[in-house]
Amino acid sequence: MEEGKKEVPIKAERLEEQLKEWGVDLQKLKSRANQAKADAKTEIDREISTLRAKLNEAQKKLVELKTAGDAASVEMRKGVENAWVEMKKAFESATAKFK
Repeated sequence: MEEGKKEVPIKAERLEEQLKEWGVDLQKLKSRANQAKADAKTEIDREISTLRAKLNEAQKKLVELKTAGDAASVEMRKGVENAWVEMKKAFESATAKFK
């Protein structure tokens, strides 16, 4: 860990809530895709597929973190944090595109 930086514990409950919210957002995008014209539907479906894969990866990382418990390594925590950052960016990008 870098000197002067304090390690912040990852709260599994907060991450689980975020996963649920992203799942709801994904369903909303899917609903928009079903109402969209053919060109837009193809693009939205592609985004949904990408988001679903990232969501599954984030869920997998959360399970790994929860299984490791307090013994979770710094690298594992960084992996979870990176997965979350990627998910957040992907959802923000997708929702901005299709508003």
